[in-house]
Amino acid sequence: MADAARFARLGLMIALALASGAVAQSPDRQNQMQDLAVFRREVFEPSRAYSPSARIKAEQRLVKLESRAGHVSEAALTVEICRITALADNLHSSCFFGRKAGAPLGFTVLGDRFFVTLADPSNADLLGGELIAIDGHGLPALRTVGRSLTGGPAAHRDLTFSTLLNRLDLLNALGVANTPQSARYRIRLPSGQIVERSLAVKVREPDWSSLPAADRTPWALQDRATIYRWRDAPELDAVVVQLRGNVDRPERKLHDFLTEAEANRKRLGRTNVVLDMRWDTGGNFLLNRDFMRAWPSALPTPGRFFVLTGPATVSAGIASVAYLKVAGGDRVVIVGEPVGDRLMFFSEGDFKELHEAGVMLLPSTERYDFRSGCRSYSDCFTSIAQPGGPTATPLAEAAEYDRTYGRVPLEIANLDPDVAAPWTIRDYLEGQDPGMKAIADLLRRAK
Repeated sequence: MADAARFARLGLMIALALASGAVAQSPDRQNQMQDLAVFRREVFEPSRAYSPSARIKAEQRLVKLESRAGHVSEAALTVEICRITALADNLHSSCFFGRKAGAPLGFTVLGDRFFVTLADPSNADLLGGELIAIDGHGLPALRTVGRSLTGGPAAHRDLTFSTLLNRLDLLNALGVANTPQSARYRIRLPSGQIVERSLAVKVREPDWSSLPAADRTPWALQDRATIYRWRDAPELDAVVVQLRGNVDRPERKLHDFLTEAEANRKRLGRTNVVLDMRWDTGGNFLLNRDFMRAWPSALPTPGRFFVLTGPATVSAGIASVAYLKVAGGDRVVIVGEPVGDRLMFFSEGDFKELHEAGVMLLPSTERYDFRSGCRSYSDCFTSIAQPGGPTATPLAEAAEYDRTYGRVPLEIANLDPDVAAPWTIRDYLEGQDPGMKAIADLLRRAK
């Protein structure tokens, strides 16, 4: 009888173990654990961006999430991974979200408010309207949960969240949408009328309307697939050069484009340069670093650079503006809104994709210090570190950067706009560019 009892207990233990193994090997748990293993090994642990206290808090949350793998939704997994990453308070230590169907609206952040700038035909009357609430959650609550998803300054956190305000799956996981399939949006129209509308997930179609309207879109917002371009602006005695990234294209290198733009300025006899960096989201600043440093010497006196910046000016975009400003001094006038990141941040490392969560992340393994030239740090990226000093770049790579580019540390107190020129919803409705208007006003007053 004792043996029979022992065998019964053994059988129960085996059954429980097999059941536990079945759960452990379920597709949901397996996929989520795979994402979390990549996140821990290739993003979280190598990151230098966390403060000691933030790393402890992040580790506790990660352990808890790992214990719940297979028992949370895909959206909940995404949200918690992003929140753990955001504890580093570093813009590059953020989730980069892929596109996914959502409510048939798109939003743009202007200041710290969100406006409808994209809509399907049945909701086109909402264009230009300001978001007031989603399923009863007002703007302060929305802003708070939105800023928990990404790192860096508040303006850039809001910029990222504006692109997710139609993602009902994420809004539901954040606790501000009642279901992942639909939500009730409360919008204040430009007329002042308040509209509430229940919206469900819908795949975007080509017939959706946007602001600014196609026939009233300022040059700066046109041709958005083109990373760099230029035009003549005789009314400003200038050429306008726009960079949306610091990358080489198969058909043209960035340095060659800038050389061509400067040659055209000389050919046309223009005195000034308007450099539009408002959507320069980065890349490799070394591709144009030396050009930026030398450019002011090519501009005749009393010519000036008018540099347009905004919350989407980040990473290599910030570096480009900083090198130009250091080289050109008072001849470089910054116009628009503050750049999107601080002058010290962490970046570098290869992007890692988490397939189940549907996001890309950067390990952020090397420091960028544009305030004091990395004088106090030994963990900077080689090309902005002090000559001969230690860096966080792996030795072989550091030696290659030193041979190819050399080191040019940056020291600049700030990149605050000399002239404020923020976008407003009126600009979007009327098709105006506030930055270009501000530059025209400056030149007019200088005559």
